[in-house]
Amino acid sequence: MIVIVSALAFIVGCSRSPLDKESSRGVSATSTSSTASTSIHFKDIAAEAGLDFVHTSGLTSEKLFPTVLGSGAGIFDHDGDGLMDIYLVNATTFPLGSSSRASNRLFKNLGNGRFRDVTASSGLGFSGFCHGVTAADLDNDGDADVLLTGYRMRVLYRNEGNGRFVDVTRGSGVESDAWSTCSAALDYDNDGDLDLYVSNYGDWQYPRDNVFCGDPQRGYRIYCSPKSVEPARHSLLRNNGDGTFTDVAVASGLGRKDGRGLGVVAVDLNDDGKLDLYVANDMCPNFLYLNRGDGTFEDVTETAGASYGEEGRINAGMGVDSEDVDGDGRPDLFVTNYIQERDTLYRNLGDGTFLDDTSRVGLAAETSDWVGWGCLLADFDSDGRPDLLNVNGAVDDYTGRRGRRTYGEPPKLFRNVEGRKFQLATSEAGPYFAVEHEGRGVAVGDLDEDGDLDVVINDRGGPPALLRNETRAGNHWLRLKLVGTKSNRDAIGAKVEIEAGGRTITRRRKGGSSFASTHDPRLLIGLGKVDRASRVTVRWPSGLVSELVDLAVDQTFEVVEGETLPDLRKSRPGSDSQATTIRTGRR
Repeated sequence: MIVIVSALAFIVGCSRSPLDKESSRGVSATSTSSTASTSIHFKDIAAEAGLDFVHTSGLTSEKLFPTVLGSGAGIFDHDGDGLMDIYLVNATTFPLGSSSRASNRLFKNLGNGRFRDVTASSGLGFSGFCHGVTAADLDNDGDADVLLTGYRMRVLYRNEGNGRFVDVTRGSGVESDAWSTCSAALDYDNDGDLDLYVSNYGDWQYPRDNVFCGDPQRGYRIYCSPKSVEPARHSLLRNNGDGTFTDVAVASGLGRKDGRGLGVVAVDLNDDGKLDLYVANDMCPNFLYLNRGDGTFEDVTETAGASYGEEGRINAGMGVDSEDVDGDGRPDLFVTNYIQERDTLYRNLGDGTFLDDTSRVGLAAETSDWVGWGCLLADFDSDGRPDLLNVNGAVDDYTGRRGRRTYGEPPKLFRNVEGRKFQLATSEAGPYFAVEHEGRGVAVGDLDEDGDLDVVINDRGGPPALLRNETRAGNHWLRLKLVGTKSNRDAIGAKVEIEAGGRTITRRRKGGSSFASTHDPRLLIGLGKVDRASRVTVRWPSGLVSELVDLAVDQTFEVVEGETLPDLRKSRPGSDSQATTIRTGRR
């Protein structure tokens, strides 16, 4: 269902009721009713929606190492029409350049549950060995630019504002022949524009490193161990504000070379108003860097408690996410790992350290038998608590223990129960969860504008999934579209506190997360049964604070940093007119 948003300059409220008339302030609205249910449910509508895409992994009998990783997915508004579009990332075959049939594809949201391929007209049809996508407003002009990462390539596209993108890689400082996997946009130096952290995996070259691993006498070949690939230094690309970037990783304290980089998330972990970095590494310690605020980071990898598995073991980290899982206002960390390592939830203790809480919250047994990739801490039933979805896929189709098997593994969905534990909810989640897949990249966003979170999954070597959220829990929500002015326009780094029904829900605008994917930039916050939010506080990266008071639920609000609107009166169905104000000041 489409939410129609008016052109109010500072803050816009949109009701979901289909019976609402336009108000005197020009706000039009639509809504749906729902029946009560506690189960989270999705329907895969990829085929009927028009996503006629099949991922090319490059897999052959040679089992070349880069082909194991797969690719991500993107959810962002490419043409500024207010609807979230879908971008599916693709790889290719070796040797590079031997085939140009596969390319990344962009699907425009038509607003009726259908998507149309606009790859050719958009200019985003990159062909190559691509892993990841990050969409962010890098030039602060109001639209999403695109960075692609992959094997021996990085490509930067500038959004021209008309649904067209131009390749501006050459001379930008972004170009590289490194093996880049995932990336995150963040304003690490808080100068008002977005920088880029890029995870690099290591030094693997074709055909030099095409070596045989396995048992030739028994006639099987397997993927070589990650330990056969020398790790590479990651990149921090500082935005120079003129369309160019400078790699300042070493000068900023990010010069480690012992990380085969995969997932990355940028989030303020110690609540000091500065964006920190957490990086998942394959068979290397997971990096944790705290932002000092002077252009440098403190490396707390060895002391923070979020870099190793059980008994100090190094795990094979793949995907990451961060969210306040237990409702204490602090962002926790989640990372997916290899089989028998279990995916790990690190609880934020509030003093710069973390505690492995995986067993206590019920995730150890249900995640240890699978190879985890993309993951989401997202509130799928709108009860105000982030649930967990992670996708899995085997690295190889042969193991000495089990003999031959498929690459597919089951995805997992866990419902957050009162912030205390995660309850496996896969059996009720829909048919997609009953089948094994080669899960890799996962992106989240509200694709049908109905106030709940949908999911796009890019399965390696197969068609994608578009999981439409059909949960009917009867819960309410607020959506915030944050627009920075002094801060970066995407407001990455902003902290939002929602006071409703006697509790405070904390959410943050993150950079990166999941695996090789990019997400709907709007904050969609579930409120449970509460039908009014008493206060919403937005703490911008610049230090400004915006305060919204007495908000009707099931609304979308656009909040512009530094703008003050005296009184916006908005009636809600069945009630008298209520006053909503926004105040702006300093912390």
